[in-house]
Amino acid sequence: MHLDWGIKPSLLMYVAGAPGGRLAVDPEVGGEGASFWFGLDAERSASLEGGGTTSDARAFAFGGSVAFFGHFGSFVGEIGDPEIRADGEGGDWTLSVLDRESGVRTDAFRLVGEPEVADDGRRLTWSQVEVSVAGAGLWGGNYPAGTPFEPVTVELG
Repeated sequence: MHLDWGIKPSLLMYVAGAPGGRLAVDPEVGGEGASFWFGLDAERSASLEGGGTTSDARAFAFGGSVAFFGHFGSFVGEIGDPEIRADGEGGDWTLSVLDRESGVRTDAFRLVGEPEVADDGRRLTWSQVEVSVAGAGLWGGNYPAGTPFEPVTVELG
């Protein structure tokens, strides 16, 4: 069970092309190319209001971190210990990320609408993902609120 997310190509191209640019990927984060997966943290998921490990859950927690460093190793941003939660209004969901150094969690992305649920109920996909108002302050301000990011999928089995 995991969160599968293809990181925005322009962000990866910036990091790859910047002198001293690099990614710092935790060993528990998998994936290849521009796609990363973060394992489901069942204990943290269960501790969230409405959290769980089935398609009817309203919150999910994942472990691991991918940190982005740009020119000469300057910190750009981090996708750390992501959490997905239904926000309760209008059917949208929120994807929050943790800055592990400061301990601050930011509701960085808006997942528009209810997820598309696979016929077998084991995959939830949000096709429209965009930077939230709070998330616009991340990534060096390069992605204003409303900027589209890649779709997010939660694999449950």
